[in-house]
Amino acid sequence: MIRGLISRRALCAALLMATLAACASDAAREAFLLTETGLEAARRQAIVECATPGECAQAWERARAFVQSHTPTPIERITDETIETGMPHEFGVAYFWAVRHTVDDATTTIRLKGMCRGMYGTRGGPGWMYRRCATQLRDAELEFAREFGSAR
Repeated sequence: MIRGLISRRALCAALLMATLAACASDAAREAFLLTETGLEAARRQAIVECATPGECAQAWERARAFVQSHTPTPIERITDETIETGMPHEFGVAYFWAVRHTVDDATTTIRLKGMCRGMYGTRGGPGWMYRRCATQLRDAELEFAREFGSAR
């Protein structure tokens, strides 16, 4: 009888732990999706559009300065379409680059992009540095949008 009571208690404890784990993973998944939504909104704001060659050259230079001042590694390559930096060796440190695209109507779009080692796991979910990385990326993207003022 005592054995049966202990087994039932162990079974109840195991079921309770499994239920709590499922709730915790659901909450973590929901927090991840909410943060990803916020990051996507910040990414959409970290876009600058320009129409004239002079305006675009000035915006591209400002984007270069922004990338350079917000990335711990130096700029490795600059072309008419990209400003690329190296990936930092450290995990949890954001790095940025910019891309420029001109469409047929001569409107140019400059986008700030960023990433962080350890941000995502191998299955696309949050990595062990996700929260730290997401905060850095969101803050920089919003700062980029504020600095340019013309960001949409």
